[in-house]
Amino acid sequence: MFNLGIKWLSQLTFIIFVLVSSATMAEVRWSVSPVLGVYSPDLGLINDKVLGASLPVSGELLFQDGGGPRQVRYDVDNPLSRIKYGAEAGVEFRMELSQRNHFVIGLSSWEGGSTSRVRTTLPFQGRLTGTIYTRRASIAYLQYYLGWRRDLVKKHKKYNIYSRVLLNEVFDIDFRESFVFEFTDTSSDGATFKRIAKLETQATGHMMLQPAVGGEFFMRDWLSVGVDLGYAFGLNKFELGNANASDDFQAQDTVSIQYPTGALGDGSRKLGYLADEQDGGYKKMELDMNGWRALFKINIYY
Repeated sequence: MFNLGIKWLSQLTFIIFVLVSSATMAEVRWSVSPVLGVYSPDLGLINDKVLGASLPVSGELLFQDGGGPRQVRYDVDNPLSRIKYGAEAGVEFRMELSQRNHFVIGLSSWEGGSTSRVRTTLPFQGRLTGTIYTRRASIAYLQYYLGWRRDLVKKHKKYNIYSRVLLNEVFDIDFRESFVFEFTDTSSDGATFKRIAKLETQATGHMMLQPAVGGEFFMRDWLSVGVDLGYAFGLNKFELGNANASDDFQAQDTVSIQYPTGALGDGSRKLGYLADEQDGGYKKMELDMNGWRALFKINIYY
């Protein structure tokens, strides 16, 4: 996945180089803009099914009556809040094609996450043991985009009001979950130890179309600040793949946990969600990232 991101970044750099060279020869005006903003993707089943899911836990408990170990099963609740928004940062280049038309190209990254912590119990090493259970989930991506901007209202060296349409290619999507269980060892002066489970998965190749409106206000003839407001529409669904799960639970812990996400049983290593906690199976999880985006820019003209 990292190599794929480098490939697209190299291609983007080449495109910028070619355009800069062409613009230099034609004496076309360019601008470069650091970009910072907020994006609020829908995230579909991640928000609707995964983040609020409980953990089905089963294990053995030993009792004093000599009857041997007994199996127990129950659900542990520690719901995460929905990932409603996250910060986006990047850089954008714009080439003036005519008095009101501009070519736009850019690269940005985005990340959103959620964390929750509760006190609960687990059937751990034959006893019902108190634990501090911390759960985290995060999703992040890299994207590049190409587009066209049209100035609607233009006041020379004062302000511009514009519309624009962008085609976004999201080429590196990473989803991570972690489950941390902190125990206190009552036999060694309250020392603590942990058991940790992690899941990492990736996707690529999600296309989005984003119409937007915005404005920029000039502080100098070469410097302006601006804002954009747009909505991104996914042109295709995507699935998270290459699911890689790990944990450091030991055999003597005698506890089994069913996590909210896991690899599908078809051998594809695509990520599924736990639809029915009773049958323990994972179902196909198709996603999109439709949502509102608001950006702040500092535009430097040269």
